[in-house]
Amino acid sequence: MRLTKRRSKKLKKLEEEHAYLDKKVTQLTKDRRKDRSMESKDVLHRLKRTKLMIKDAIARAKATLTNS
Repeated sequence: MRLTKRRSKKLKKLEEEHAYLDKKVTQLTKDRRKDRSMESKDVLHRLKRTKLMIKDAIARAKATLTNS
């Protein structure tokens, strides 16, 4: 039970971070309409990669919770 609670806290934290990054990506995508610099492209690309890694971590965490 204690392990499941810890994992669910980790899952919740990952989901919150994913939601935050989703908002940032949306905002930067809108900003890219005006700012087409390489720097803004790199930042957006890095955020999208991080968001995808977190999404994968969420999927792994959910899989371990359902298998336990």
